[in-house]
Amino acid sequence: MERIVFTGGGTAGHVIPALALLPELKKRGIKATFIGGNGMEKELAEAENLPFFSTSVVKLDRANPLNNLKIPFVLLKGVAEAEELLRFINPDVVFSKGGYASLPTCFAAKKLNVPVIVHESDYSFGVANRLVKKFAALTITSFPETQGGICIGNPVRQEIFHGSPYRARAVFPIDPSKKTVLVFGGSTGAEKINLTVYKALDKLTACYNVIHIAGKSGDFTIKHSGYHQIRYCRDIADLYALANVAVSRGGANSLAELAAINKPAVIIPLPKGTSRGDQLDNAKSYYKRGYFEILPQDELYAETLLHSIKVAEKKKSPKSPPCDVNTKIVEKIIETVENLQKCRNK
Repeated sequence: MERIVFTGGGTAGHVIPALALLPELKKRGIKATFIGGNGMEKELAEAENLPFFSTSVVKLDRANPLNNLKIPFVLLKGVAEAEELLRFINPDVVFSKGGYASLPTCFAAKKLNVPVIVHESDYSFGVANRLVKKFAALTITSFPETQGGICIGNPVRQEIFHGSPYRARAVFPIDPSKKTVLVFGGSTGAEKINLTVYKALDKLTACYNVIHIAGKSGDFTIKHSGYHQIRYCRDIADLYALANVAVSRGGANSLAELAAINKPAVIIPLPKGTSRGDQLDNAKSYYKRGYFEILPQDELYAETLLHSIKVAEKKKSPKSPPCDVNTKIVEKIIETVENLQKCRNK
């Protein structure tokens, strides 16, 4: 096996786990390329110096169903573009992380008889992965409860294990007599969490230093002693190392990383209706295994946030085993491709 194409996108959650596999692939001399849309996947792939190509993509619009009438036409155009790219790249396999940006490349791979491997990070399959796994050579899942694939786990970035609290303190001058809370809401932030943090600042900063990754919905006019707000953090490892407790949404990648580094956390899942309910299912699965505290969004207030942080701080999570998920996934990809090639050669 010499070449792999990653595909997926729309949010960082459909990209970061694929990029986490790059060091393992490089060890084996396997060259990677990324095909997606023009969303966050382009920025993240190029930051890793990964060759990136885009196709036409279109997102399912649940709020305005009439907008979905254009999906077949845009998808057909995207598939044609992806076919041309796959002929040029000539990969041994396509590894799909899902999201609407993955569909053109996966359908093009099917037409060209390029094997597709699906990886689902969430407890339940997203729309794109549900469609693609019907013809995928292999489907990998992250949660033991998820049916319809083999559970290996969610890839995590190896750099999260090498964060330095000293580097973080050089950037964020904090009170050493207080513990530190790290708040983040995913790649685009979380408006409800942001607003609650702002209301709770007096109570929070009386007990903790607060570092808040607020995303696009942050109000950066707000200033407070003991409170540090930033829009985005590309290198979060140092903040993980500095924090005593984290507050996060229930995205699969955030949960996998927090569990891998045994970081106490309060999880505030995106509620069903706003999403398909995957974040709540993700959080419940970890909670059953002894990780994290769950604070439902409809119970999120300044008082409940502070109380949940104090409970999470005292909770002892199970010690995670050494993280070899990335290695296992790469080995499974190689094994699947080699077995398919042997079958074709018979």
